[in-house]
Amino acid sequence: MNEIEANGVRFHYEVSGAGPPLVFVHGMCGRGAVWAGQVERLSDEFTCVTYDRRGHGSSADSDQPHSVQLHGDDFAALVSALGLPPAIYEGSSGGARIGVDVVLRHSETLVGAVLSEPPIFSLNPEPAKEFMGKVVPTVQPHLDEGDLPGAVDAFFGVVCPGLWRQLDEAGKAPYRQSGPMLVADLGQPPFVVSPDDLTAIRLPVLAIAGLESDPFLQGTARAIAASVPSGKLVEFADCGHVTYAEQPDAFAEAVRGFANDVFSGQKE
Repeated sequence: MNEIEANGVRFHYEVSGAGPPLVFVHGMCGRGAVWAGQVERLSDEFTCVTYDRRGHGSSADSDQPHSVQLHGDDFAALVSALGLPPAIYEGSSGGARIGVDVVLRHSETLVGAVLSEPPIFSLNPEPAKEFMGKVVPTVQPHLDEGDLPGAVDAFFGVVCPGLWRQLDEAGKAPYRQSGPMLVADLGQPPFVVSPDDLTAIRLPVLAIAGLESDPFLQGTARAIAASVPSGKLVEFADCGHVTYAEQPDAFAEAVRGFANDVFSGQKE
């Protein structure tokens, strides 16, 4: 098992393939292994780096309260510790939200970013209220009873039904085991970013949305693509929130095209 210390904790990570680097960052209750299908598709042309975020999977945690910024600092420290050249950030859901922070505060670590449906309330506030009106009543009773696996099932059943239908019990088990991270993520301070903040981004950004996902989540991807000067949008039909798992071939094709354009531009 590969481990490295960065930003005060030990991270589990994996590296596959060769070529320009892509670093994949998972979302709520996930781990680096959720990206295995994308690594399989893209490691023929790129160095693919996955890792378990702090407190998830085989990575350690600390007593610091979780926040988007803490995870963003983790990413920057990990890239430095691994000696990677500027990479393309690949993030889904909560991992994409961290990616927005990295693009804004640690742009020196990147040449571009792929951000799939980051849940940032400030970018789409009214649909966000409707979204949380579905999530909270479903998840909170389980949290009140201390039933973390049940809370994970409830959360993913509402937010990521497409993924949850795909997974068997063995596939759901690692998410359920990360129940404490559900509490940590839901309890972290709000991450507030405005469209005006995004206009300052000078890196190329590809925003991805699934057309069967919640309107709030689709809308954040559209807001990013509309506000980032070099932003682009790709939308997948017959796809929910977890785009890389629900439309893996289309996701990999979009990433490959974007990455080739970005890295080619770096050589010019």
